[in-house]
Amino acid sequence: MKTLTVELKNNQALKLLKDLEEADIIRILDKEEKKKKEGSLSGKLRGAISKERANEIIAQTDKMREEWEKRDI
Repeated sequence: MKTLTVELKNNQALKLLKDLEEADIIRILDKEEKKKKEGSLSGKLRGAISKERANEIIAQTDKMREEWEKRDI
């Protein structure tokens, strides 16, 4: 795969590129958007685990909280 930098001269060019992206021919990488994501911790960690795994962790945490609250100390 090769990465290129392209300067768009009008909005029609952007529409053409988006059409190519929808056809799964190219992928548009927005450097400005990438910089924003890289700046925050949540941006760096986004996608690190799957949604299914995150839901499993939440369920386990909720179960532990319930068990802790049931204890008589």
